[in-house]
Amino acid sequence: MAAVGKFHLSAHKLPCFARYSLNFILGAGQVDGEILETLWAPFNKISPTARSMSQAHRQEILDDHMRNSNWKKLVGIGKCLYIRHNDKLI
Repeated sequence: MAAVGKFHLSAHKLPCFARYSLNFILGAGQVDGEILETLWAPFNKISPTARSMSQAHRQEILDDHMRNSNWKKLVGIGKCLYIRHNDKLI
């Protein structure tokens, strides 16, 4: 099943919308579909340094940055859910 993220879909031709939009895929939910874009953005900051590293060192650095990103999400999800829940009650 092919789909195009909502951010990139607007750059496609109009016929692509009905065929590849996440809005029309059963079970897709209301997400932007651009999670990889948000994960790669911080890597742009370290990429000049990582280019000069060996393959093993580069992999270790990228893994460390990804783990740090996941840890920040894990630690912050409680607060995020609490705020969203309280916003729904108001």
